[in-house]
Amino acid sequence: MEYFIGVDEAGRGPVLGDMVISGVLVTPRVLEKLAGGGLKDSKKLKPSKRRSLYYEALKQGAVVVAVFVPPWRIDRENLNDIEERYIVWALSIMGLLLGRDGYRVHVHVDEVKGRGHAMVSKARGYFKGTVVEFKVERGADSKYSSVMLASVFAKVMRDLNLLGLKKRFGDFGSGYPVDPVTKKWILENRGLYATPPLFVRRSWSVLKSTAPNWYKKKPLLGRRPY
Repeated sequence: MEYFIGVDEAGRGPVLGDMVISGVLVTPRVLEKLAGGGLKDSKKLKPSKRRSLYYEALKQGAVVVAVFVPPWRIDRENLNDIEERYIVWALSIMGLLLGRDGYRVHVHVDEVKGRGHAMVSKARGYFKGTVVEFKVERGADSKYSSVMLASVFAKVMRDLNLLGLKKRFGDFGSGYPVDPVTKKWILENRGLYATPPLFVRRSWSVLKSTAPNWYKKKPLLGRRPY
């Protein structure tokens, strides 16, 4: 049996909301079907199309492993360390799900800068079958269908999480610092909360000018083993 695994993240750069790391495990047949249905680089897809592919992939039997990384973790730890750790963790779970010898697996991961070799070394041993290829590349979400799908899942799950927050705290847009709606929300709410809501990344430098009472400098960090 042959499988494809893809891993990607969504929400690395926003000042608001979790970062979501998503890994998907699919058969070639599922990838072919989704490609025929318009699967491509998720940045080129409208939100409605991403949601459609998300639900179709689940219907077709795609297996998903996801981690929601909250702002308080991002404010205290090195972002590359976090990403590397949970990508390897997601791969270990998918290796356990495959569980037995006799399969062939293609693993494709969107790059965490400078961490490719380390991730391959740590994660390869979790697979008991034959690893046909294990590639960690920049821009993998525009090259490999499995990573395109992982990106779709990560983006949709992040968007669904933000939707729930917006019902409680009002519309804050995409959560990215360049978004005027996001900036407007910060300016309007900085005086309402002495301590910001937990979905605000306090270490983001944009807060120095927009909400200095919310800003909290990230501690100096070395790389953490795990």
